[in-house]
Amino acid sequence: MPVSHFVDKELGILVVIREGQTGADEEEESFRARKSDPAIEPGLPVLVDSRKVDPPDSVATVRRMARIVQNNAERLRCARTALLVGSDVQYGMARMYMALTEPIHPDTAVFRDYDEALKWLLEGQRTTKPLATPSVGV
Repeated sequence: MPVSHFVDKELGILVVIREGQTGADEEEESFRARKSDPAIEPGLPVLVDSRKVDPPDSVATVRRMARIVQNNAERLRCARTALLVGSDVQYGMARMYMALTEPIHPDTAVFRDYDEALKWLLEGQRTTKPLATPSVGV
C-alpha cells in the first residue's frame, strides 16, 4: 500500500508514510483506514512522511486531499501536523495543501529534515492540549 500509518506510542504521534506513486484514491482509502483505527487517540500530532513519493503529488491530488480534510474538519481535531518532503516540487505541493487547509487546520508546517519536523511536533505537545473530539489525523 502506498500510504500506511502507525501510532508511535513512545513519542505519542501518528506517523503517516507515503511511498511510491500515490494518488487521490489511495489517499482517500488511507484516510478511511485512519478513521477506523482504534489506536488513533484524540489530539495526536501527525507526521506525514512523503519523502519517498515519486512522482510528486499532482495538483488534483492535493486539492482532493484538502477537500477530504475540509469535509471532515469536525471529526479531525488532530494536533500539529508536520509534512516531511524530499524535493522542491513536493515542498511546493505541501505549501499548496497548507494554503487550502489553513482555515480549518492552521497548525501545519512543511519540513525537509526529519529531526526538525519531530522537534516541532514534540514542542507542540508541550504547548497545546488535545481537544475532546476524536482525532483521525491528516
